[in-house]
Amino acid sequence: MATHSIRTRDKDSLAVFLGWFSVGLGTAQLLAPKAMCKIVGASGDGASRRLMRLMGARELTQGIGILTRPRPTNWLWARVAGDGLDLSLLTLTLAKNRNGRTLLAIANVLGVTAPDVYESLHLSRKTGEPREGMPVRKAVTINRPREEVERAWANAQELRERVLEADATVSFSEAPGNRGTELAVDFIEQPPAGDLGKAVQKLSGKDLATQLADDLRRFKQLLETGEIVRSDATPAGHLLADHLKQRPAQPLEEAIR
Repeated sequence: MATHSIRTRDKDSLAVFLGWFSVGLGTAQLLAPKAMCKIVGASGDGASRRLMRLMGARELTQGIGILTRPRPTNWLWARVAGDGLDLSLLTLTLAKNRNGRTLLAIANVLGVTAPDVYESLHLSRKTGEPREGMPVRKAVTINRPREEVERAWANAQELRERVLEADATVSFSEAPGNRGTELAVDFIEQPPAGDLGKAVQKLSGKDLATQLADDLRRFKQLLETGEIVRSDATPAGHLLADHLKQRPAQPLEEAIR
């Protein structure tokens, strides 16, 4: 089974990382403002906590904006402006408290300001309509002649309907080295709410890529062995979404508890 993502969209991995960084930092500032104040060397009193929560709301809003937009240029420039505000506040805190933690916080903000500026300039150079979707190919090699694979695909009504609903295309080709047939499904990955929605779908196992991986694996097993490989632990067969529920092995009596 192979998955290929062709990164033709405007938002690259750095922008996605900065978006999740904003979400994580903003959540921490909103939920634990006093602790975050202590980390940067602030007093942690009522005014400081309120200011920290405001900064957290800003970070969270910026992160969501970056993750949900196909070309989040303005949201990234907002992060740059936020970095400048953070540096100003930290400089005032340092002048007041002379705390080494504040110096470390300033260094950390400077460290993240550089990629913020770089990515903002990078996206600012983009022109034309933003490209939202990402072309993805799911492929599996089946040790059966092409004619047999095509006939089996024509009879796999539920799988074909899933592919048609996603506006995906299917192709068959001879696998290299006389290893059978390569079945490939190509589609545009464009979940609602951008990368934020993509993460939710992946965590729930409901994204098309995960579902196709399971469907094509079962299709391959049926053609090659005549049955889907099952066990007591996986009575429905191997499912990628179930990996989220896995935990370290333990004796049966402990697992029952």
